[in-house]
Amino acid sequence: MKYDNIKGFIFDMDGTMFDTERVYYKFWKVTAEERGFIITDEMIEKMRGASVENIGVLFKKVNPDFDYMEERAARKVHIYDYLREHGIPKKEGLDELFSWLTKKGYKLALGSSSIKEQVMMYLDKTDYTGKFDYICAGDMISNGKPAPDIYLHCAEKLGLKPEECIVVEDSPNGIKAGYAAGCKVFGIKDMSELDEVREMLTEEPKTLTDIIRIIEQD
Repeated sequence: MKYDNIKGFIFDMDGTMFDTERVYYKFWKVTAEERGFIITDEMIEKMRGASVENIGVLFKKVNPDFDYMEERAARKVHIYDYLREHGIPKKEGLDELFSWLTKKGYKLALGSSSIKEQVMMYLDKTDYTGKFDYICAGDMISNGKPAPDIYLHCAEKLGLKPEECIVVEDSPNGIKAGYAAGCKVFGIKDMSELDEVREMLTEEPKTLTDIIRIIEQD
């Protein structure tokens, strides 16, 4: 059977578990425009799922004078204020999927490009911290997505081979990372079209609960 060897799942966070990416890009545009810089939809697409360092490089290429770290600090204040007021929205089917995965005995890891402070805040506020066997944030590794490092690291920490893991992702950069790591990759469309990375996908579930159906029908 196709998934008989699978022993673990490694999840991206933003856009995969939580519906937070729309909030990020809203305030990316707001804080950049406050500084006289226009962020295009094309730039946003390139930034999705990328590491902080890679995003900073992208900004520098477009405008060498733009202070990305200063903008990022201002944006974080806007985002945290918004999420404190409105809460952190879970993606449809998240609770059901994690309940099923736990009952089935799969090892679970999180591999997010976001910094550890942000990752832990989101997990704490949604009661998801204790659901993972291992958590890796973007500032805990040297090379961010689309490099495979974060998923290789998570698999190692779970005590598994990459081919024994399914990576669940929503962004092209994250899908490239999971594929390069040698994991099976399930891509769930959120804000990005997945045409450019579709050949890297093992499955393309419509929702998180669709993953249960795919594994059970295998």
